Amino acid sequence: MDDIIKMLADAPEEQRKSMLTQRLKMIAGQPDEQRVKSVAGLVSSISKLKDKKMKGFIKARTNLLNSFPDEEGNAIMVARIKASKLLDEKVNKADLMATIEATKEWPGDKQKMFMENLKQIFAKLGMQMPEFK
Repeated sequence: MDDIIKMLADAPEEQRKSMLTQRLKMIAGQPDEQRVKSVAGLVSSISKLKDKKMKGFIKARTNLLNSFPDEEGNAIMVARIKASKLLDEKVNKADLMATIEATKEWPGDKQKMFMENLKQIFAKLGMQMPEFK
């Protein structure tokens, strides 16, 4: 997975978007347990990129997920939150913070909807949503 993520991070934007869309849609269609493991692997691999590329990759992932149909986007987001338990705490926090940072470029209503959805997912999973500052 590390090599694929590095290749995607270095790819031209349209190619990266196309390939990342395919990968995320494939993950969204996986059974729940496998989806969580796939998302954890994805996040772990992204964390190995240099800071600027990592944040750019997370931004691209976040923007793509926002464009997905609710069912697919939510499946990935639920898996992402569940994957928190499989990730190093520092990696998890950096990924979540970069995800939230990416939404700050969205219109206010879109960002608010994203944060509300995230809050609902944490609550549904019986987990405490971290403070994002």
